[in-house]
Amino acid sequence: MKPMNGAPASHRHPLRGRPFGVEIQHLLAFLAIYEERQVTLAARRLGRTQSALSHSLARLRELLRDELFVLRGGEMWPTQVAQQLHPTIQEAVTLIDSLHEERRLFDPLHDGFELRIGMTDYAEKVFSPRLWMALERRAPGVRLTVRAIDRYAAEGMLLGDAIDMAIVGNPVLADPAIQCDELLADPYVVACARRAHDALMDLPAYLAAPHLRVAVGQGEYSAVDAVLKAAGHRRDIRCIVPSFLRVPAMLEGSALVATLAQGVFSDLEGAARAAIALQPPPFEIDPVRIVLLSPGAARASSAQRWVRDLVLGLGGSRPS
Repeated sequence: MKPMNGAPASHRHPLRGRPFGVEIQHLLAFLAIYEERQVTLAARRLGRTQSALSHSLARLRELLRDELFVLRGGEMWPTQVAQQLHPTIQEAVTLIDSLHEERRLFDPLHDGFELRIGMTDYAEKVFSPRLWMALERRAPGVRLTVRAIDRYAAEGMLLGDAIDMAIVGNPVLADPAIQCDELLADPYVVACARRAHDALMDLPAYLAAPHLRVAVGQGEYSAVDAVLKAAGHRRDIRCIVPSFLRVPAMLEGSALVATLAQGVFSDLEGAARAAIALQPPPFEIDPVRIVLLSPGAARASSAQRWVRDLVLGLGGSRPS
């Protein structure tokens, strides 16, 4: 690439010197394709046709003199220039949104909005049905997309604008720009098959039993193991699964013991409820904090603030 205006090409930003002709729909198309990696999904996310999105991409390619995305393995992968542009375009769209927000607040009865909310499988079971019913009544133009996440990934996805908010347990947070609101505190219980452990377990019996653990995301950290380690104990973990929803079935037909939030077992019915026994842990441990993570006041749109208030108003009770 030739240098422009005497500056080395490698030191020039791709947008500098030729911003005119770039329209907001082009930038929105760029961000949607960058995050979804497919034109079809990006068009659906924006509520536009594929041909309209392809037109926006073609116009950006012409203005920026770069392919921006190349098709590889059925997905659109960003070029080096696109990767360089991404944070700037994201910042520009956020600024435009903020200017619009100052003039007009979100009207749930008339405005459309795609709510992208990340949840663990446990949080999805507890909150997504009530959230959808509330949206259906109060905000008919909102489209809900629930994405499977874990507590380790939630902060990065929020800061990267991949989701609007997240519901997770015991979040791992470092950035003060993320707002954290507690929805409920869910106590731990020890769960096992009645036929395998028919008596209340004391600590020696608990430590001697074979244990099941749920590992999500990085999966190495467990509050239960941390508490036991601090007291000089260690449980015998014999089985690890990636989903809370698999736990009841794993326990029913085995001698495994699981120490998890009580809500994991809240919707057991019939034979499953009769087959699984729940008891308090034979040691002290703080409950699991189920929280709503959302952009802080400086970054949140009026639509995001409205949804945050809606989620907080749903209440934190577990399904019975």
